[in-house]
Amino acid sequence: MKPYLTLFFILFSTLYSTYGQDQNLENLKTDDKKRLRFGYYLGVNSVGAKMKYLPNPDGNPFRISVKPKLSFDVGLLADFRLNEFLNIRFHPGVAFVEREIRFPFSEETISKPLIERIVKSNYVRFPLGIKLNTRRIRNARPFLMGSMSYNINITSEETNPEDNNSGTFRMKRNMYAWEFAIGTDIYLPYFKFTPSIHGIFALNNEIVHDKDVNSPFTRYVDSMKSRGVFVRFTFE
Repeated sequence: MKPYLTLFFILFSTLYSTYGQDQNLENLKTDDKKRLRFGYYLGVNSVGAKMKYLPNPDGNPFRISVKPKLSFDVGLLADFRLNEFLNIRFHPGVAFVEREIRFPFSEETISKPLIERIVKSNYVRFPLGIKLNTRRIRNARPFLMGSMSYNINITSEETNPEDNNSGTFRMKRNMYAWEFAIGTDIYLPYFKFTPSIHGIFALNNEIVHDKDVNSPFTRYVDSMKSRGVFVRFTFE
């Protein structure tokens, strides 16, 4: 993820120095007075998971490796201006998420396809947030935003009768999360461009346990909650 964060900051710095610091140029002077705005965004994401485990009687800790793989997301936004510093922002979208799951077993006892697998989660997302703006600094305006979101994992396999014993890692269909974002609105001559970084933190347990309560795959897993970083570029 580091190369993408580096690219984000280079792009931000270049645009800010080009458009934000030119005292002779002030773009879209009346743009912030609009009560309702619309736009769209594109982005990349890296989503892993926070795992919580139950005690293992034999004393050896059970740990599942969840490695995030770089993916992307797209969406729309509707922004309602409350006053100079506060906006309500609805930014629904679709996030394509991939994670590499590895169970702590030996290939001598369990086949490799059951130990390692790629889990794809396609989330249809409905975040609603409060955006806190600073005062405009020439052609730039930093902000913070907090959101709550309802997410539907349309590839969850929650109702699939097969489970980890046959190579199917199941996750719940519904995921609730809170989100935090930091970014800067950059006023270009014809539109507003916004690079931002978002963190997402699931509130509910997403893992579906295997049917066998003594399954070696999920017996000692208490909960699995998605955690991720989104780098997003918004156009309004």
